[in-house]
Amino acid sequence: MADAVNAVIGWLRRRGAARAFEALQIEVTSRCNIKCVMCPVTVLAERWPRRDMRWETFERIAAAFEHADWVYLQGWGEPLLHRRLFEMIARAKGAGCRVGFTTNGTRLTQRTGERLLDLGLDLFAVSIAGATAATHEAIRVGSDFARLTENLRRFLLLRAQRKSATPKVEVFFLMTRTNLAELPQAVELAAGLHADELVATNLDYVITPGLDQLRGYSSGPPAQAFSKAMEDARAVAARVGLAFRPYPLESREMAVCDLNPLKILFVSADGRVSPCVYTSLAGQSEIPRFFDGRSLSVPAVHFGNVGEIPLMEIWDRPEYRAFRGQFVDRLVGAKAMAFGAVRGKGAAEEETPAPEPCRTCPKLYGL
Repeated sequence: MADAVNAVIGWLRRRGAARAFEALQIEVTSRCNIKCVMCPVTVLAERWPRRDMRWETFERIAAAFEHADWVYLQGWGEPLLHRRLFEMIARAKGAGCRVGFTTNGTRLTQRTGERLLDLGLDLFAVSIAGATAATHEAIRVGSDFARLTENLRRFLLLRAQRKSATPKVEVFFLMTRTNLAELPQAVELAAGLHADELVATNLDYVITPGLDQLRGYSSGPPAQAFSKAMEDARAVAARVGLAFRPYPLESREMAVCDLNPLKILFVSADGRVSPCVYTSLAGQSEIPRFFDGRSLSVPAVHFGNVGEIPLMEIWDRPEYRAFRGQFVDRLVGAKAMAFGAVRGKGAAEEETPAPEPCRTCPKLYGL
């Protein structure tokens, strides 16, 4: 536990923001144009509402931009489907925020790339699920791997031609049991495209027992083949000079997850405010999960709607403060445990439990 405590404390120190919020994550749309096998947009398709955030809703969130370091225009849908995405980026940049989003890359045309560069976008992430077309397209159904990589190559060439340092371009590689062997090849691919970083992420929201078989991580040491793929990927990254940031393949409980509900919040396409994207699914009052061998239904967590109450008032509601207070207590307890270990004292009192909806979320376990 001490290693996890030190990691959390160090993470919080490194990521401290000048403004009250490290980030506001905004789901500009719940629609998507591909059918990824693991995504709730696909799995829950029969009861999934497809909606774009109204501009009036976005403007009510924008009233709080002065308090945010980052604005991340991403939820469960594809941001480039929203017809006013470029206006949203401009609005957030005008408020002094850094802005980014993640995309499936299908709509990254030449003109779109030019507009993103003109707007001064700070972070641009593209998701892949393999280093070959067959592997990627089997998971991200409807995506054309050759077209995706060509779209990204063209955008990075355009950035280079403009001699622009921004946006930082990240390739997100979703690690699964079926594609981990391709991770070193994916690092080579990202470097060949001249991306800035490859981030190897986990399948951190598992909806069904079938999808549970797809995840690469576990509660114990990873399989030898997975460890070897990770080691080889690190070696390739060092050789080609690409930043490589993999998530762990072995779970370890954290005092505060990397979505940090103490500094980050999520607003859904319909304006509901939640601690994070994993506690809110479009149109769902219950969130289905498969965790630790069990099928679960976890109540969605919402503290208000910006269409009815200003965002900062929602943030300050007693029930929201109480939710965050549990993580404050966990962090304080973690520091006490770490201090006790340094001083040679016995174990501290039992750690404060996380809020109920977070206890069955892989993010709480560093994944």
